[in-house]
Amino acid sequence: MTSPAFLHRRSPVFTGRAIATSSSPLVTRVGLRVLEQGGNAADAAVAMAGMLALAEPMMSGLGGDTMVLVWSAKDQKVFGLNGSGRAPSGASLERIGAVPVMPEHGAASITIPGAVDGWCALLERFGTQSLQQLWDPVIAYARGGYPVGESIAGIWGVGAAMLGSSASAQLLELFLPHGSAPQPGQLMRLPQLAATLEHVAQAGRRGFYEGVVAEAIATSISAGGVPTTIADVAAQQHGSEWVEPLTVGYRGRQVLGMPPNCQGVVALHALGILNGLPLASMNEAERLHHQIEAIRLGFELAIDVVGEPTPEMLEQVRQSLSVKGLSAARSRISNRARPGTRPQGANSGDTSYVCAVDGDGNAVSLMTSISGLFGSGLVAGDTGVLLNNRAAQFSSQTGHPNALAAGHRPRHSILPAMVLRDGLPEIVMGVIGGNAHPQGLTQILVNALDLGMNPQQAVDAPRFKLIMQSGAVHIDPQINLEVGNELVARGHQLGDSYGFVGFKGGAQMVRIHRDDQGQCTSLEAGVDHRLDGVALGF
Repeated sequence: MTSPAFLHRRSPVFTGRAIATSSSPLVTRVGLRVLEQGGNAADAAVAMAGMLALAEPMMSGLGGDTMVLVWSAKDQKVFGLNGSGRAPSGASLERIGAVPVMPEHGAASITIPGAVDGWCALLERFGTQSLQQLWDPVIAYARGGYPVGESIAGIWGVGAAMLGSSASAQLLELFLPHGSAPQPGQLMRLPQLAATLEHVAQAGRRGFYEGVVAEAIATSISAGGVPTTIADVAAQQHGSEWVEPLTVGYRGRQVLGMPPNCQGVVALHALGILNGLPLASMNEAERLHHQIEAIRLGFELAIDVVGEPTPEMLEQVRQSLSVKGLSAARSRISNRARPGTRPQGANSGDTSYVCAVDGDGNAVSLMTSISGLFGSGLVAGDTGVLLNNRAAQFSSQTGHPNALAAGHRPRHSILPAMVLRDGLPEIVMGVIGGNAHPQGLTQILVNALDLGMNPQQAVDAPRFKLIMQSGAVHIDPQINLEVGNELVARGHQLGDSYGFVGFKGGAQMVRIHRDDQGQCTSLEAGVDHRLDGVALGF
């Protein structure tokens, strides 16, 4: 297709055998090094996840969670891994009090970190190298220093401003040198985190969920007013779950996402609705209108239903993705915007994403996050581990499926994605930015599979962002003004004078090209211009 001028930002990256992508050149290089030295996709993804704790510490790290989709070439199957943590034993709605939404910062916003356990589980099942091998270069960067990327420096500054007085003294000392965010290219050193990374690399998950690190986590949360025991932290060890991914058909493919407590059902429900509509033949305004409405329905489902999974909840989600459920949802879309907001619809956190494909055909789609920028604002003792604020994504409403409760996991914004064609992976991708995840995923797949864009064009194209709390739709300024006017005429409320406010949702996509026998002929990658990322391979 002949693409609009705004899509000509850069060319897609083509490689022959293996590839690694991330939103940071340093992170991608760490993953590529693993692949070059004979490691597989799981090894590369875990190495990159460790490096994200340095390159994007305001969004990712050992104090957060992870979710992963893995295509095993040996098993010819996709496996899902839920590495999300649970609320500590002292967490309760009674302790929070009568509040309209959960606290965004402080101890009440923290869940026990699940990322380290998840990464160890991934290595144990599919990896070939030790955590110490994979994290040696990460530890060297943490001690010796690494330059901060341009986009990341900007997000670092936004996060610092959002924290305000919520930032602990330790956070200010470690992550805001001289009282401000680092400038692009400024060298950062994180010696405390380096020591923790080294300890965990040597001892494995025990080095994080037992001993001094576990004690620091429990003590820090308890000191903030939420009683937390070392046993709470230890319970997350081996707490990650291997799960069956959810799937929905789209344009002759299978799109896979994580089941609850992940809100991946938002994108899957939206895509399943749109699969019955001729998007390619619509004009831009009509196409955007139907995408907005499909995503709105997906969010309503997730916000009303998804939380700590139960058999009843999982069945309700599966029914929503059935032919009957999707047909019923599709019938609710007209030429006019439907009213609909959800005050409890936040999931405004930010995340980090990496993917890797190796020469044997294994593929890993991995997302990790401490939730909001700088998480809870609390650092666990002198470990350098910034603790998440994932509990902010619980509901504060008694009786809600996503209500805060000890031992529960909240509705989760982390949602890695994968697309199969003829039973083999064709697309490995992820979109970061809280509620931008499922919205970006939906729009990018429409760009690629309906409009024929290559991966770079698909992730670079202008996008919209629906805000469920208000019902407003923010659209990228590069979208034609007449398109915005037509959306208004259809009843949509456009926010911020057509400005694309909030985190835009950086994306990465790898497309696997195959011959008639299903053998990979080349890998084609696109990495969003909105961040500093690159794709590298061989």
